[in-house]
Amino acid sequence: MSRALFDRIKAGPWQERIEDGYLCFLTGDFLPPKPEHLFPREDMTIVFAPVNPQLRVAVADYAHEHASGLGWVPTPKQVAVAWLMHTPPPAAGVLAMVH
Repeated sequence: MSRALFDRIKAGPWQERIEDGYLCFLTGDFLPPKPEHLFPREDMTIVFAPVNPQLRVAVADYAHEHASGLGWVPTPKQVAVAWLMHTPPPAAGVLAMVH
């Protein structure tokens, strides 16, 4: 990942950060790990961030098409959560769910 994209992700609002994560997933630059537990947990924060619906559909389609390579079929919410946990902003805490 380029430094410019990393800086944008770190400084951007939730929607932009999630959409950047979706784009990294769609290009194969980010592969979300399968969650080890169910969401949400008590120690997690719920984030409400409207994202581009077409991008969300593209993520879902990509996940289904690449399920064998991923080893599971992540939902767009799971991709977003994994991305936010992978690149958390300062003092954001642990993130659980994206609506």
